Amino acid sequence: MSLKEYVYCDYAAGSPCRPEVLDVFNEYATRQYSNPGAHHPLAYVAKKHLWELHERMGRVIGADPREIIFTSGGTESDILALRGVMSNAEAPRNELVISAIEHHAVLLEAQRMEQAGTKVYYVPVSADGVIDRGALRKVVSERTTLVSVMYANNETGVIQPVKEVGEIAHAAGAKFHCDAVQAFWKLPLKPKEFGADLMSLAGAKFGGPKGTGLLYNEMTNRISPVIVGGPQEWGYRAGTEDLSGMAALATAMELAEAEREKIWPRVAAIRDGMEKRIVAGLGEHVRINGGNAPRLPNISNMSFLEIEGQALAIELGEQGYCVGLGSACAPGETDPSHVLAAMGLSWEDAIGCIRISFGPDITEQQAERLADLCVANYKALKGLG
Repeated sequence: MSLKEYVYCDYAAGSPCRPEVLDVFNEYATRQYSNPGAHHPLAYVAKKHLWELHERMGRVIGADPREIIFTSGGTESDILALRGVMSNAEAPRNELVISAIEHHAVLLEAQRMEQAGTKVYYVPVSADGVIDRGALRKVVSERTTLVSVMYANNETGVIQPVKEVGEIAHAAGAKFHCDAVQAFWKLPLKPKEFGADLMSLAGAKFGGPKGTGLLYNEMTNRISPVIVGGPQEWGYRAGTEDLSGMAALATAMELAEAEREKIWPRVAAIRDGMEKRIVAGLGEHVRINGGNAPRLPNISNMSFLEIEGQALAIELGEQGYCVGLGSACAPGETDPSHVLAAMGLSWEDAIGCIRISFGPDITEQQAERLADLCVANYKALKGLG
């Protein structure tokens, strides 16, 4: 089977780079290559482009250009937010609060801080994967420096009540960081509107090139850099500025925002139809994780009971469908999901999970065939005939 014949259903892990974005990247790489920090005419042109690209990225999310820090993606943005804020924390306000279902970029950084002596609270979630606001209120206090809660979960697609989370953080005088890597492109994202002091994005999730992302940092925040060695990106990220990556990211953001309201209602209907078809074929043998909560329109996380999700994913791959097992950034490829564990799933049910995440190119016919293959493969793997 040629690569073109595969149906790609793993957009939560990464999206294809848009051709027009790649064109912009190549234009800047070959024609706008001067270092903005140099002192000659071409460098002055590059410096002008540098400001304009920050303006464009900021315009999409309703931010000032000086509130945009270009990064290599979601992981760096998350770590810069957490480490940048917490490194300035002083007693008594020196505690970190995160949800139990954060991406590993946040989770592992929080665990590293905990081992170094920082007090970290991990707030539980409901069986549907929504953060427990009552539990959050109990741990956020005058000792809290930062609350970090994602906008939408990368494994289940469950949308979190981020505006309320921000209000809880601010009521205690704490800052609020939101990992919005999965949410951008599918939901309207203006950090000032839902109360985020810091927000992370990654270009690879919405048609930008891998290795591009940003951290929104509200102008009055003072954070410490993680990468030192120069004054670039307002002093928060040293290194010669990547104008090619910035131009590509800005273009991908503009295109994604322009098409958001048009494409995703159709995808949501296709996703819902696929789930109904699978449930009709398997009944109690399948569980839709987070299915009773608000979700992103393109993600479906399902546990196929009493089989291994990896076995099902392999069968689907041989039949032309590329699906995921959960987070593509997990420490071990076959580790049971910490997200599903936090939602109360047993180890056996968690390892039966696959994650299907559609892009705008999915068709109803492709989704229906995928549903039928899931049903047939499950019955074969279970020996149900």
